[in-house]
Amino acid sequence: MDNKLLDSAAKFNLACLDKLSQKEKEGWGGWDWESCKFSFEKRIKHDAKSKLTQKSLVNIANYCMFLWNLKERE
Repeated sequence: MDNKLLDSAAKFNLACLDKLSQKEKEGWGGWDWESCKFSFEKRIKHDAKSKLTQKSLVNIANYCMFLWNLKERE
């Protein structure tokens, strides 16, 4: 059985987790603060209008994850 989709998703997920782990070690926090919601939305829109790179796509995905978790609490 071909697992290209699963393998691609896992690889992308690991890239997102790596970035988050790096930022957490640097002391970044607040991703789960309701007050950051607008900032996350703004960053997604900004990054999506810029040249898309693997780095920017990981950033967008992580901001989406932050928002997804905040929405889950509503």
